[in-house]
This record gives sequence, structure tokens and C-alpha cells, in this order.
Amino acid sequence: MSKTYKAYLINAEARRIDEVKFSDYKDIQNLIGCERFDIAAYLNDNDALYVDDEGYLNSNVKKGFYYCQQFFAGNGLFVGADEEGESQDVAMSELDVAGSINFPPPEFEIDDAMRDHAMNSWSVTEW
Repeated sequence: MSKTYKAYLINAEARRIDEVKFSDYKDIQNLIGCERFDIAAYLNDNDALYVDDEGYLNSNVKKGFYYCQQFFAGNGLFVGADEEGESQDVAMSELDVAGSINFPPPEFEIDDAMRDHAMNSWSVTEW
């Protein structure tokens, strides 16, 4: 039986934060609701925020959340790691998570114009 770890799921659709358990990357994919996830932020105590790496590409993703004034399409997951990068329980409290997350108004939905802006706002400069 594999070990499970405490994490906090940012459920953008339900506009809530839930304590959850995960044991591996497949659990993370299922919790976030994505195929590919990435680290959006490294936090104190080796905690990290995982987000849907393709949130803006998926037309089924209609909701999102703000973390540190940055908007993320889809759900997020706060996880913990030790100094070697191995999973462990998230160190931050649910109150700290709640204080760092904001949701847009309930009627807000990600639309094609917002997806286009997100995808076209990146530029590549040759060295």
C-alpha cells in the first residue's frame, strides 16, 4: 500500500478549497482534472502549487482562480515536498491557502478571447 500525503485542492468550479490526499502523479492529475500539470509557484517549507499546464488550451475549462494576483485556468493543488523533492504533507495551513487564493465572481467564465490573449501574450526574442 502506498503512502498518502495531505494536500489542498483549489476547486475552481465549486469555488472552494478542500483538504485531499494523494499518493502519486496520477492522483495529482485526477485531482486537478488534467493530463499535464506544472509547478506554478514554489512556497515556504518546500510547498508548491501545481496547476493544469493546458488550462487555457482546454475549451472545457471555464473557471479558474487567482494566486498572488496571477490568474490560473482550471484547478490547483498545494502539495508538500521534502528537501530532496519527495512528496510529503503540505506544510501550510488551510487558512494560509484561503488567504492566498481569490476566485472571480461566480458568473465569470474563461472565453475564447481570454484564451487567445493568454496564448498570444508570450513572445520569443532571439538571443
